This record gives sequence, structure tokens and C-alpha cells, in this order.
Amino acid sequence: MTASSHSPQLFDTKPFRVIGACLLLALCAAGGWAQTSTPGPAIDIEIINPADGSNTFCVAPGETLTARLFIRPGIDTTSCTPSCGTVVEGGPGQIATAVVDIAYDKEKLSLAATADNSETAAIDGLIQDNSAQGRIGWALAGDWTPNADTSGALATPCDMQLLDSAGWVLETEFTVQPTASGITSLHLRHETDTESFNLSFADICGSEAFTATNGGIDEIIDGTVLISSSCADVLFFDGFEDGAINRWSAD
Repeated sequence: MTASSHSPQLFDTKPFRVIGACLLLALCAAGGWAQTSTPGPAIDIEIINPADGSNTFCVAPGETLTARLFIRPGIDTTSCTPSCGTVVEGGPGQIATAVVDIAYDKEKLSLAATADNSETAAIDGLIQDNSAQGRIGWALAGDWTPNADTSGALATPCDMQLLDSAGWVLETEFTVQPTASGITSLHLRHETDTESFNLSFADICGSEAFTATNGGIDEIIDGTVLISSSCADVLFFDGFEDGAINRWSAD
């Protein structure tokens, strides 16, 4: 993440009066592919803005935003021998199944469209549309044959392509309600939520699920959405997600 060297600047608060709210946003100062999670042995999962790779969005009432579900599998690998007898790699770095659920505020956002990244090997996830409850899900059940064709058959464990490289797996488009305002989130639900949900992944061995509780998932980063008719007048700072407030940038 590249930070600007200039000091914070004052700006006109008339179009956006809640200064504290704007400081909740962490906009990447440099464009490009710059996910904020850190590579490590466990899995990272985050909601990203495809325009700049950040986890933040600013959008006017009545307009649309596009968000992507990004997964970094991790670097740990182990080996196991499935029923077919061939030794395969497993562990958090070799994902074969996954269950993800994204919650959003229906009073502020309306789900408009979804897309799966079926062009990427092993990303044969199924979209779970629960928009009536304010949720959109994604489930990876393995690798379909033919690729991404769920009318076919699942590949055998020894033939299965694994999710072993970082990338986005689900794209969602939301329309902002015309009367909406303020800050909301695209929340990756997990087991610590009041409404329990087991955000989890597993490898080809299937011996256990990787969760945040057992250390298999390292970072979970939600998407933060500012609804404002004057996004160009809002001041953002970088590094909110890791507590760093010494790097500022003005949009």
C-alpha cells in the first residue's frame, strides 16, 4: 500500500458533515491490485473494491457498487492419501471446499446481480441467493467436470483441481436505496456473530474445516460502504484495518 506524504487537509464539511464517519474508511492511495490482508500460513478472506483493491466503497444514493469476494488460500500444505490411493497435497493452502456468507443491510442496499469466476480453475462455486434475508452466499463443492458445469459431475479427489492461488471468486453488484445514507458494511459472517454461521474451508483430505477459531482462517476483512452524494469531497486515510493512522491521502 502506497501512502502519500502530505499532511491531512481541511475540506468543506457542508456536503458531508460527519467527519468521524469518513475516518472509518481506508482507501488505498495507489490504484491497482492491493488487497489489505497479509500473506501467511492460514487463509485470508476479504471483500474488495475491484476498482482499487481496497476494502472500501463510496457511492451515491440510487447508484450501484460492485464488490468481489477475494480469497488468499495461505501457504501451509500437508499431504494425505484419499481412497484412490494417490498422495495429494492438502492443508489451508489447498482449498477444495468452502462455505461463505455475506450479510448486508437491505434498508440501504439491494442485490442487483452476481457472477462466479468460472474462468479460473477450481473455482466452481455455487452462488447462494438469500437476498430476501439480506445475505448472499458462495459454496465451493469441489471441481466439476466439465469445468464450472454443475450439470456434469464432480471430479474425483485425485483428479480435483484445488483452489491454491489468491484471487476473487464471487462478484456482487448492489444498488443503493434512493433514500439511504451513512455507513454500512458487506459483512463476512462467521462463528463469533450473534447469528452463528460457520464460515469455513476444507482441503481435499477433509479431515477438518479451517475456521477463524481453530486458526485455519487468519484474516477476515469486511467491505465498508459510505453512501454519500459528494464522494469527491470526502477525506480518507489508509491503514484503518490495521490501526495505522499515520498514512493519509486525499481523494
